[in-house]
Formats: sequence, C-alpha cells, structure tokens
Amino acid sequence: MIYTLTLNPAIDQMISVKNFTLTATNKAVDQYQILGGKGVNVSVMLKHLGVNNIALGFIGKDNQQQFEDYLKEQTIKSDFLVVKGQVRVNLKIKDLVNNQETELNCLGFSLNKDDEKTILNWLKKKLKKDDFLIISGSTPMGTSTTLYQKIAGVCAKQKIAFAIDATKANLLPTLQYRPLLIKPNLAELNEIFNTDYQFDNQKAVIQLGQKLLAQGAQNVLISHGKEGSILVTSKGSYYANSASGKLVNSVGAGDSMVAGFIGSYLKTDDPKTSLQIATAAGGATAFSQGIGDLALVNKLKSQIKIKVIS
Repeated sequence: MIYTLTLNPAIDQMISVKNFTLTATNKAVDQYQILGGKGVNVSVMLKHLGVNNIALGFIGKDNQQQFEDYLKEQTIKSDFLVVKGQVRVNLKIKDLVNNQETELNCLGFSLNKDDEKTILNWLKKKLKKDDFLIISGSTPMGTSTTLYQKIAGVCAKQKIAFAIDATKANLLPTLQYRPLLIKPNLAELNEIFNTDYQFDNQKAVIQLGQKLLAQGAQNVLISHGKEGSILVTSKGSYYANSASGKLVNSVGAGDSMVAGFIGSYLKTDDPKTSLQIATAAGGATAFSQGIGDLALVNKLKSQIKIKVIS
C-alpha cells in the first residue's frame, strides 16, 4: 500500500486581485479555497491517476471533520492523529494584471515531544514491509529538526521504500536512508548548495543533482515551472518540457509531480515514462482550481517530450 504523510496540513485561500498593492486596500475579484497540505495533495493526485493510497499525518481538532469529509469525497482513506488546535490557513494572492503570485504561509497547531513519539510508534505499527511512504511538506511548530530523519530511519529498519519532498534542513538527514525520490525545485536546490544556477545551465544543475545521488537519493526530480524539469538518476539524466496552458494556481503542482512520478515508477520502473506523467500531472494542477483531473493529465501528456541529456 502507498501511504502519504502530512505532518502540517493546510487550507490554502486563493485570492485574485487586480494590481495588488502593498499598504493599500485590495479588493478580491475571485476567491476559493483548497484543502490540503503537500501529502494530502499527493494523495488526491494519486487517486485521480487510479492509484489507491491512504493519507496519514496530524490534523488539528478544529478542522478534523472538514478534512475527513474532503478526503471521503475523493474516495481516499485517511487516518490522522488528532491534536489540539487548528490547521494553518495560507493566503495565496494572485495579481491578475501583472501575473504575479504572493504567498503568506501562516501558523497552525504545534507539536511536542510526546506527539513525535506517538507518530513514530504509530508508523512502526502501521507500516509493513513492501509498503511505500511519501513524506511531504513542512513540519508544525514545536517539531524537532530530527523528526523526518527518525521517520526515514523507521522506513529503512522496516524495509519500507519512501520518497520525500521537503526543504534542506528536513531533507538532507534523510538521504542516508536512500529515498527513491526527492523533488527539490530549482530554488530549493540552489538553497541546499548555496548556489545561484539558472535552468539553462543544465550541466551545473545536473551536477548538483548528482551530488544528492552521492549522498543517497536514488532519483532527483528538479522542477522549474514553465521552464520544465530535469530528472537525475544513476543511469542518466533527462529533461522534460512543461505543457502549454493558462496558469490558474501553482498550489499542489509540485505535489502532483511527486504523485505522477511515484504512481508510474512503482508500476513501470521506467524513469522516462514516470517523468512524462509527473510533468503532465504537475501541469494539470497548475492549470486547474485544485488538483488536476485524469482527463487533463492524459491530454497534456502528449505535449511532454523527454530528452536524454546525459
């Protein structure tokens, strides 16, 4: 069974305005919300792709029913540990005139050491050999910097393959346990190595990906929006162009790429096919309100061409 793990779920409020201006009153012309958090988004795209999975993680008691109802509507099984407080609410402001997005990621519930012990013991009991775990997103307030490392250690000890999509501090300590996939975007990749490479310098980007392979990652998927994505593996590197379409919302696009890659790779063991589906899935979500559907993924797939670059 494939499981997703979301320790820090979110409700993303999507607000569209014209000529967003700081220190001024801005009037919304459109507004909607997306329930998710990175792992939840992965679960929804996996389900859209026909891949059954179970969503795990923490949930704030104040929003528990809202999330459970949403996942039930998506026919996704879930099993969350409930803690006091509420899920964070993030604001995503889209300037329709200048085609710019501004994000404000807010605070939600916090965890303590007892919560961390609880989830580690819970995962040890729940996950079985040959299961697959996708670890996604940030950690809540109060979480130790070693929690993801400990979860990856549980996976390794119980022979459970895993993927992780997280930023530098949470990501790097897990590489020793050989995640099947990590998915930094270009900005995150540059942050890891304190560099400032652009995507047209493919050789330099690939070299950074290879450094992450040397640290333990098995596949490194580096995304950069409309400029495409690069997959670095031990057998070679590949470039995928992005699909053409109107950007509606970028929330969940990277998560959809993770879902597309893992959902395909576990079936095919083919990095090129998996990269194609990952890129189409990411595009489908970027061109949709919420997580893209299967029909759009299939439509965009024909636009994605995979180029071997090393």
